[in-house]
Amino acid sequence: MAMPLPDRELKKGSAELLILSLLEDRPRHGYEVGKLIQLRSRGALRFNVASLYPLLYRLEKRGWIRGRWVEKAGERRRRYYRLTGAGKKVLAVQRHGWREFVEAIGRITGIAYA
Repeated sequence: MAMPLPDRELKKGSAELLILSLLEDRPRHGYEVGKLIQLRSRGALRFNVASLYPLLYRLEKRGWIRGRWVEKAGERRRRYYRLTGAGKKVLAVQRHGWREFVEAIGRITGIAYA
């Protein structure tokens, strides 16, 4: 049985957390971020270019990530984003908030997570 995709608002609320989490380990370009979200969610979450790039720009404007253009021989120019110090603090706060949210939902619904 196919599961319905998560509600649009829930996806919107988790988008910052997902992006910041993927940039925690190393810089990545926008296309890679989108593909990793799709891959790691096993296709349940997808961000199209029209929604992903404005979000990256917004996070950069807030100072949570920093982007820089990189040109490699034989490849098109790409903007790589990395997490800033402020972004690391925001990520920690958002993770804590989501953990509390998921635990509260579990207590109400009886859903247990491994």
